[in-house]
Amino acid sequence: MSAPTLVLIAGYARAGKDTLASGILEWSQRPAEHINFADALKEAANHYMDYLGLDGDFFKEDFKVDNRDFLVHAGKFARRMDRDVFARHFANWCPVMKHHDQPSPETVVCSDWRYVNELRVCQDILWEKGWKVRTIYVATAGVGPANDEELDSIAEIRASHLFDQEYIFRPSSRNAIMTEGRNLARSWKL
Repeated sequence: MSAPTLVLIAGYARAGKDTLASGILEWSQRPAEHINFADALKEAANHYMDYLGLDGDFFKEDFKVDNRDFLVHAGKFARRMDRDVFARHFANWCPVMKHHDQPSPETVVCSDWRYVNELRVCQDILWEKGWKVRTIYVATAGVGPANDEELDSIAEIRASHLFDQEYIFRPSSRNAIMTEGRNLARSWKL
């Protein structure tokens, strides 16, 4: 049996990262989950809302978009206190995460890899636990960075890391992106 695998996907917002992740998960032959670094922040924000008796769910796209400034500020605050807080939480959670009576995932796909330290932390923690870490860069023609921070962080990753796989897709290529995700799941034996 092959080792559990974390697949980290980097790229600009709207480049096709989530679509590629969906293709990988659709054809994964092992227990697989889509977990992102930002999930812990969204979960904490939802607890904050519950505590105050407010309605809303940061896992719902419309609510998240309308209230992104809260997540951005809370995330910056947490990273200022501990740069590795989200990456460490994520990497420690991957091997033990499971839903009810389901087995722990053997494949975890993360489609919001944005910082160099996230790869380092995941490698440090997960390699010791026997996991492989695979990396993918996704771009779509005409899709640029959402802001200067995204431009800088993705440029830093690209300058310091050789990806296992890189893709550049044409605009409106959902089917092609899904197909590549399925092909990766098969070729990497996920």
